Amino acid sequence: MSILSFNGCVNIAVRIVTEQYPEAKLYEADGVASGGPTTDPNKIDQLRVVFQNPDNTTVIIKSTTWGEFGDPVLYNEPWLGDIVIDWPIDMDLPKANELKEQAGYKEPYANVTLRNPLGPTASNPYFIFGTNPNHPYIFVDTVTGEVHAGN
Repeated sequence: MSILSFNGCVNIAVRIVTEQYPEAKLYEADGVASGGPTTDPNKIDQLRVVFQNPDNTTVIIKSTTWGEFGDPVLYNEPWLGDIVIDWPIDMDLPKANELKEQAGYKEPYANVTLRNPLGPTASNPYFIFGTNPNHPYIFVDTVTGEVHAGN
């Protein structure tokens, strides 16, 4: 039996949200390793998925267990700082982790966010590894595979 991938879980969230909010667009997916910092992408076991919705509203759905979600919640305020991600993307979390490690970034991480930041310049969506206070965030471009550190 195979483990449901990060992207597989995001697919489930997208399906659930767009059934209830057909115009919702994916903004970001935030994964957390509940067991603490890890170097294993399969230890990311909690998800919050954020969607842009019409009329400056936001829809958020959170996992209850891996691959299962609670009900989507509509917020009457916009989510700022992201560009919509055209879903699906080709790269999944294990590949991003592999590219990060090949680039020499092998420190543990407690969370990973898939998002396309609004700035400082327009780019592709990234897997962003973080929350290790002694190290910068590590960005993996989901289109080009380029890896860089930043804040």
